Amino acid sequence: MKTPPTSMTLVVPKNRRSLLFALSAIVLLTSCLWLGGSRASATSKKRSTPATVTIPAGTVLNVGDQQQFLESTLDDSGALNGAPYKVNFVEFGSGPLVDAGFAAHQLDVGFMGDLPASLAVQSGLPVKAVIAMSPVGASEFLLAKPGITSIAQLKGQTVAYTTGTAEQAFALRALASAGLNQKDITQVNVALNQLGTVLQSGAAVASVVSIEQKAEYEQSNPGAVVLATQDTVKPASYDYMLATTSDLKSKVMSAVIDDFTKRLIKAENWVKQNQNAYVDQYYINLLQVTPAVAKLILQAGGTFKFVPLNGLEINSLQNVVDLLASNGALTSGYNVAPLFSKSVSANYNAILKVVPQVG
Repeated sequence: MKTPPTSMTLVVPKNRRSLLFALSAIVLLTSCLWLGGSRASATSKKRSTPATVTIPAGTVLNVGDQQQFLESTLDDSGALNGAPYKVNFVEFGSGPLVDAGFAAHQLDVGFMGDLPASLAVQSGLPVKAVIAMSPVGASEFLLAKPGITSIAQLKGQTVAYTTGTAEQAFALRALASAGLNQKDITQVNVALNQLGTVLQSGAAVASVVSIEQKAEYEQSNPGAVVLATQDTVKPASYDYMLATTSDLKSKVMSAVIDDFTKRLIKAENWVKQNQNAYVDQYYINLLQVTPAVAKLILQAGGTFKFVPLNGLEINSLQNVVDLLASNGALTSGYNVAPLFSKSVSANYNAILKVVPQVG
């Protein structure tokens, strides 16, 4: 890999999307993310057009990343070459910790899954969704040990997923598809990088795992059964990049975020066109997975597409909140609409029209 852009590393996670969940920070996040919330409507304040804005020398964009997902993609693709600003990647162990980064005023933008994005609303963080991404192919799996072939069989059994993450939202959606809820199973709540380990040890009969964890488990357990994937549960789930409202009000930072968005799209195009090189550089060299597992990852796809912010994501995210509230995982439901702005969404959607995507 080339020398990465200037970065500050807080936590080095283990896989591309499922991330090390730092338990010590959860206590803090429980108090600041799981209580409160408002029911305001999405803002529609007009954004200034940043096309003619000059970005001053020395401008820095602080990016909340996970497991070097954004950093490695932008670095390997060369998409940041010539950027008129500096990018400072701040690595976190999970989406809730990215929320904590926003709360600590460390970030301008941050990448996370759907549940942490909804928790940003509940905690009153001054952020808006500026990007939505959907996986191409499955990237999360509800994987069961040999002998279990249906979600219904999980009733009364141990199931592993990490509280407060997108993996929890996926698990509850999968259970709901068979008429089950969180009370029907015994949750094994471990760090994200341990979700495959607890399945391997027998501490759980099923687990929400990443594509890397799935490939590793199936190598030693060829009879393992995938009970659900992101593609088979409804509604669809998305990953998000959030930005602070103060940055979105700034002509300079708004222009920087728009430019960064365009470069992200181009970087993901490079990944789709150079998957063998990307797998070698990211999974084998950086994450240290074996070539055999890397080959399985490549076969599964493991890429993303940028999707419009058109209202479907609001319905999907609201479903996450309502599902958690009905399962007792939240003290009460809340409205996710404040995470979205009509003008910000329109600006992002316009970018999607002028920057083509591969595949």
